[in-house]
Amino acid sequence: MHRVFRMAAIAGLLLGAAKASAQSVTLDFEDGTDQGFGHKFSNDASESFPIVSVAGSQRMQVLRNGDFQEADRGDGNTSTAFYQAMQAASNNEAGYQISYDWYVDTSNWGTGAGSFLQLGTYVNTGSGYYAQDFGTPKEVELNGTQLASGQIFQGHVAINMAAVGYNMPSGETFFRLGLIINGDGAAQTVYFDNVSVTPVPEPASLALLGLAVPALAMRRLICSELLS
Repeated sequence: MHRVFRMAAIAGLLLGAAKASAQSVTLDFEDGTDQGFGHKFSNDASESFPIVSVAGSQRMQVLRNGDFQEADRGDGNTSTAFYQAMQAASNNEAGYQISYDWYVDTSNWGTGAGSFLQLGTYVNTGSGYYAQDFGTPKEVELNGTQLASGQIFQGHVAINMAAVGYNMPSGETFFRLGLIINGDGAAQTVYFDNVSVTPVPEPASLALLGLAVPALAMRRLICSELLS
């Protein structure tokens, strides 16, 4: 009986780990490409963003050019991880989050630093649904003093899709995720990394992840239980 309980616990760990990784996508730009990003509402394949090594990681460089919706990733290919993650999120916004890392280096901005810089996100679907997270507070907001300081600013943003009002219709055949840059400085540039759509971590899932072991070790443990 104890062996049965142990086997059930092992299976639970494996299923929990699989659930945590299912229907999610992270665009980390480590392959040196912008991984499908294009300028706002455009043919993504026809435009590209520079990928630059910054602080030990490949990041997508996006210059603020006054378009507000500066970059987005759109997809109607049902076989891609991006499409599948967005589709899953459209069926359960409360269970999904959008996250990204941002990096700003103001050291060479000079007179082009501007008086404010704000970051946000937006979602768009094939039926025309559009919503943005650009309320108060902003996802990221830097003031003129910070922008003129010559310093580096960076951080991580994670937003629950339902909490910010995203309510994508189900049954969509195309999804778009976008990055907002709003400011007034000619030199303003943001480096993005690890742009993700992932299930919201639950306390139980976090505990499982903290105790997770490599798959090979799990298989060995299962085999030893079967033989004991």
